[in-house]
Amino acid sequence: MQTRTYADLFELVSALCGVTFATIEEPRIRALMNRRAVRAFKSSNYWTRFIKIGEERTVTDGVIPFVEANKTTIDSFLRVFVYAPFKTTGSQEYQYTVGSDGAEVLSGTITPTSAFVVYKGILSFATAAGATSQSLTSSSLIPEEWFEYMAHGTYADYLRAEGQQEKAAVADAEASEILLDELMKLDEQHTQTVIAKRIFTNMNMQSRYGGGGGALGANGGSASTTINGYTNLAGDFYTNLAGDFYTQPAA
Repeated sequence: MQTRTYADLFELVSALCGVTFATIEEPRIRALMNRRAVRAFKSSNYWTRFIKIGEERTVTDGVIPFVEANKTTIDSFLRVFVYAPFKTTGSQEYQYTVGSDGAEVLSGTITPTSAFVVYKGILSFATAAGATSQSLTSSSLIPEEWFEYMAHGTYADYLRAEGQQEKAAVADAEASEILLDELMKLDEQHTQTVIAKRIFTNMNMQSRYGGGGGALGANGGSASTTINGYTNLAGDFYTNLAGDFYTQPAA
């Protein structure tokens, strides 16, 4: 994917501010740039360069760790699948909860050793030499989609630090518009539409492990039963015909 250099970003910030920064001031400006990079990163879970779709990860004692050797560290778990997703056999999902160690898979009576994860990787910046870091350095490459936002956002923060609040507000609004344009591009690519979590319904719960109905029953779960009009989807998860989801059937 396209990138710009740190030198390009610093030059644009200097031009917007109308200042030739002394070397001693550069760390302060870089800190403001980092702040804007983090803000852009957190604005969406679906930035193309950070999302991984259906990467096989090891499950250890029912947990998918955030960190695994030779793989990107996970920032946010989005979905966890039994098989490689978005293929013929890839629709079955695990439910999970996220704790300090990673994603704890709710797999009923089975004991998986691996799962296929859709996730957002941690924020990192590459260099032309192939190294990476979690914060900007003078060698960092800037994501093209964040370049203008980071420049105008840093300019706004600089104005605010200099006490020019009204000008800062105008610059901040412009930066927000730039970021919004990039977020709209993400929406138009339909990645989020395809891979985002779905609302639980009677239909899609049929293919979820840890609450997966026939799919789970075919792989070691219990058969479906109906109690007071609520269908047991195995593992003591229940749904009614309206698609409401419960851990116990209503009385």
